Amino acid sequence: MATERIPLSQPIESRNGTFTKDSYSSNCFFETRDAKREFIKRPGLVAAKQITPVTPPAYLESQGLNAFNNRVIAVINNTVYSVNPTGYVVSTIGTTSTSTSQSYFVNTFLDAYMFFHNKLNLYLYSNAGAFSTVVTNKIGAIAITDSGANYSQGITLSFSGGGCAATAEVDPTTGVILSVTITNQGTGLASAPTITINLPATQTPTGTDIPSSYVDFTVSSATGLYVGMSVVGTGIATSTKVTAIAGTQITVDTPKTGAVSGTITFTDEGAGGVLTASLNFVPTGPYVSGAVFLDNYVFIGTSNNRIYNSDVGDPTTWNALNFLSFEQTADTLVGICKHLNYLVAFGAVSTQFFYDVGNPTGSPLGLAASYTLEIGCASGDSIVATNNTVLWVGTSKTYGKSVYIMDGTAPVRISTANIDRHIEADGLGDIAAYCYTINGHTLYILTLHNIHQTLVYDLNEKMWYTWTQYSIQSTGQANAGTYQESYFRPTYYTQLNGVPYVLDDDTATLYYLDVNTYQDAGQAIYCRTVTDISDNGSTKRKFFGRLEIIGDKVAGTMQIRHSGDDYNNWSTYRTVDLNAPRAQVYLSGADRRRAWEFLCTSNVPLRIDGAEVDFRIGEMDQEQAVGGGRYRR
Repeated sequence: MATERIPLSQPIESRNGTFTKDSYSSNCFFETRDAKREFIKRPGLVAAKQITPVTPPAYLESQGLNAFNNRVIAVINNTVYSVNPTGYVVSTIGTTSTSTSQSYFVNTFLDAYMFFHNKLNLYLYSNAGAFSTVVTNKIGAIAITDSGANYSQGITLSFSGGGCAATAEVDPTTGVILSVTITNQGTGLASAPTITINLPATQTPTGTDIPSSYVDFTVSSATGLYVGMSVVGTGIATSTKVTAIAGTQITVDTPKTGAVSGTITFTDEGAGGVLTASLNFVPTGPYVSGAVFLDNYVFIGTSNNRIYNSDVGDPTTWNALNFLSFEQTADTLVGICKHLNYLVAFGAVSTQFFYDVGNPTGSPLGLAASYTLEIGCASGDSIVATNNTVLWVGTSKTYGKSVYIMDGTAPVRISTANIDRHIEADGLGDIAAYCYTINGHTLYILTLHNIHQTLVYDLNEKMWYTWTQYSIQSTGQANAGTYQESYFRPTYYTQLNGVPYVLDDDTATLYYLDVNTYQDAGQAIYCRTVTDISDNGSTKRKFFGRLEIIGDKVAGTMQIRHSGDDYNNWSTYRTVDLNAPRAQVYLSGADRRRAWEFLCTSNVPLRIDGAEVDFRIGEMDQEQAVGGGRYRR
């Protein structure tokens, strides 16, 4: 009798992009310990809150999740909600334009703003609780068309409408306008307002000389007097201007011609200044996937291959000239993300890197031309930046789609041919991805909605799994209204106060992942391993006897079955008590080539090393060496 140890940490293999044939492991992650790799059950889902009511099989399309200002922000069916993690109290923030796209979030410095877009419009939510659309009906910039001359520090600016306000900085020597600061951008503007430069009124106080000074005298009242005003009066030289005011003491730029006395006239002689306001600029959509916060700028990409940035430190204001083009290659922009200190721009068949070169006007970014890649992105929604790297579904001019990880600035393919078959089968018309770290394992979770599969890559073990969820099917899906094992429904992820929150794609339910929970909101987790076909080096018939599960003792059961005809037909499940001193079954039939399935749905933790099976080969001397089969480690 020969004995073989079958690992339950089976890799995904697929001849046709499905899980109906060949090996895979589900709802788990692997952990290598010493010389063995163990199968460990994934964390369970705890339902925190159904954010807005919906009764399955009816559904509401979820579109994004973000943590901001100690709240969980969710976009569901084009409505933005805020969830307080203390008691999970829900409030409605606002609504977005009707879009089927997911939302792409970034938080600005010190959580001053949460910025996001849905490929159609740009939105802001401030830490004061104000929600708004970035719009064009306010002033966004004021240009100094002509700086003029001889203005005093007392000039003011007025606008023809919209409630706008601004202040001007004037050079104290020449009186030219140096800069303009917008203090109120106004509202409801259909066109840019006209700006009027208002001079302070002429003043005529009484002057009194200070004999000990060549350039100082006092006045009866300094109200309405400003540096830069011209001064005329007894004892005052021609073309004299005020250089300082201290209480009622006036200092001028030209020595006095005699004792100052009588009425002194102070006048603002500024002229020639022209200021031109322009409405706030909003880049024309549609926008590509992703948003980036880098060096206090917010960046977005547009479908016409431009990458726009907001004003520094101000995501409310955008300028038509603040952009650069994705044009090093003849490619189309697909998505953007931040990686290290770079903005990474993914095209369909190429990737470019940009970094902050401190340009004083226009975009602050410059191209890092030497890092340009000939691998692009098949879907911007697959891009995830995490832990000093980026993962995405890439493609190139030679077609074919694979998953890549960024090693520094170089792409490394991490998907196998088997994983690529699943990706090709989906078409990538509706996908979502995020990363989640658990017990030292960083997982890239990629959901392919068209084929209802979730593929999970473990960056630490460098292995692929599939995750599923036993959940009710939505309208439009097969067998709507019934519970079935389907793809992993949580589609969006964020982390707040150390809690990993996820939002499902259809029932508006906010969950959190918990390593000490062994079900999904009360429903079983289907931990499953299907092995590769083994023949132990011979096509002679094998007669199987004892089969024992090797792993932790838990108060649960495992269902075991097998197939001897290339996964077409399966035996009836047999139950093994995982808490028994010997978790085993006997008399497992005979096959020439066999695949096994191991399934555990019990509400228990699970850590399994493998299964040990005894067998003998017909028509063979039992002392003859037996091949090791094709089971994977």
